[in-house]
Amino acid sequence: MRKNTLQKHNWKIIWLLVVGCCMISIASWELLFSQNDPSDGIVFRAVAFADAKTVIAVGDSGTVARSTDQGSTWSVWQNMNRLTTPLNGICFTDPTHGFAVGANGTLLMTTNGGTTWINKLVSTSVNFRSVFFSDAKTGTIVGNNGFILRTLDGGSTWLTQTSDIHLNLNDVSFVDNETGIIVGDRGTILRTTDGGENWTNLSSSFITYNFYSVSFSKLDNAIIVGENGTIIYTTNGGENWTLEPSGTTETLFCNVFPSANFSAAVGNAATILVSYTKGTNWLRQKSSTRKALLSAAFTDAKIGVAVGAKQTIIRTTDGATSWEASTLILEKPIELSIAELLPRDRYPKNNIAVAVGANGALFQSKDFGVSWTKITGKSENTLMSVTSINQTSMIAVGNGGVVLRSDDEGTTWTPQISTTSRPLFRACFTLSDSGIIVGDYGMMLRTTNGGTTWSKISSGTINHLRDIVFSDNQTGIAVGAMGTILSTTDRGTTWTSQVSGTSNWLSAVSPLDKTTFITVGAAGTILRTTNKGTTWTAQPSGTTKELLNVSFSDTVNGFVVGIEGTILRTQNGGTKWTALESGSTNDLRAVQFFDKQQGIIVGTNGTILRTTDSGTTWIKVETDFPLSLFGLTIN
Repeated sequence: MRKNTLQKHNWKIIWLLVVGCCMISIASWELLFSQNDPSDGIVFRAVAFADAKTVIAVGDSGTVARSTDQGSTWSVWQNMNRLTTPLNGICFTDPTHGFAVGANGTLLMTTNGGTTWINKLVSTSVNFRSVFFSDAKTGTIVGNNGFILRTLDGGSTWLTQTSDIHLNLNDVSFVDNETGIIVGDRGTILRTTDGGENWTNLSSSFITYNFYSVSFSKLDNAIIVGENGTIIYTTNGGENWTLEPSGTTETLFCNVFPSANFSAAVGNAATILVSYTKGTNWLRQKSSTRKALLSAAFTDAKIGVAVGAKQTIIRTTDGATSWEASTLILEKPIELSIAELLPRDRYPKNNIAVAVGANGALFQSKDFGVSWTKITGKSENTLMSVTSINQTSMIAVGNGGVVLRSDDEGTTWTPQISTTSRPLFRACFTLSDSGIIVGDYGMMLRTTNGGTTWSKISSGTINHLRDIVFSDNQTGIAVGAMGTILSTTDRGTTWTSQVSGTSNWLSAVSPLDKTTFITVGAAGTILRTTNKGTTWTAQPSGTTKELLNVSFSDTVNGFVVGIEGTILRTQNGGTKWTALESGSTNDLRAVQFFDKQQGIIVGTNGTILRTTDSGTTWIKVETDFPLSLFGLTIN
């Protein structure tokens, strides 16, 4: 890949109007990109149609609003995925797949038309301001301080692109996979014709207002709007720009092209402007609100929606000539199912890790595992595992039927009644309130109220069960003694014994996707299924040592740990495994990754290993506790 370059480009501007020189007020800037005071109501910051009827708006405090009747009525969910930061941009690639971005590197993805959202991990805390996809695979995110991200695989991986500027970038739009424009503060305009390999600076010293929105109608026609009512347009793909009278000095936050000739812009003080001549001859329209409008979207030349401050959503059915207020219904956020959230994507990462072990040991790290603090627990029984339920809550289980719950990222723990005194080995939650624990002699406990109460369910086996996972909210696998593998396709209500082809103990199981699982165990056993556990195939591990845990950071990259410092890595989804040096002879009991680069392993005698290079090398973390650690979770 060539290094991105930035070139200064001289504007050729036709000056049709001399506009004022006052800058946008701080209040207007904060309205668009800063968290609003909740007492002022929700600020909706972006809106997009998923299909002809479904439209999604996003805003403050992780708010997502969804309408299935072209914006007439809305279901509003605050704190989606327990987010408290604002969401600033949204884009759909088809009726089911969409992306939303926000503060602190927040990236959400939906695969069901905006009903539920996946928290995608991106290794940055930059405030994202806009996202745009030119097709199902190719997308761009822009944000503060000249930040640009690009994906070519539908959002699975993101690569940083260089803008060579340090101003905030507020919006991005592409007419195809190669030609795009980014706009930002102080009149910033960047243009690429090679998919972002190189960005040319088209900014002019004549305009220093902040630009907030850019949109294309076709290859050559684009409009940019910004503060002080600034509107500029191009008819030659951005080579030349014309400054057009808007008739207002109100800040304009968004512009859209409902059709090739028809354009609409919205802004402060309920400003709505329309042009029927490709961005010239703007007319002001009356709106049904006095609130600031921050974003607009149209499904055709007639039907559109505008959103803004104080939970404002208005709609038009006559091409922006008249507007009416929509009906909003505040609802509890829809819980995210495992169908959308495999372990690596499950929750927004808080850099929190919790390890558990012998004698009720509890340790917490808040810095990617660099340093650890001992937590006062509520049990002296050995804790065998710890599992994240959501962004803040965890469950730890262990000997003597111990079940502990934390709702503050592992800082404090409360005992729960498990109704058994037998050893418990693993818990798995499909929703925040629905989970199953497995233990000795085929023990299975189920909760439907977040662990407040647990009841026994039948597993159909008396063999010890060591691990349980779900790949969607129906499909789960449990493994244990004597090669035991159980599968369920009804949320764990009934379980079916599957032929594993081994009598070795199986210690752990991990999902790669909705149908593929890997389980590991004694004598170097690694088994793989691609049909939800119906049939299993042995994979060569290259070792005869007992393998104790397995974890995948994505669908191809995974790690197995075991006795005497064993670490194995796969980079092809589990069909080929390579041994790595751990630098330890202690038994390694659990492995987890924050992202593709940073991971942690814990083991006996207080062993903690850390990697920052995708697991190629592991460094011992010095601690002052000798207790053996058996379980690990990352939140």
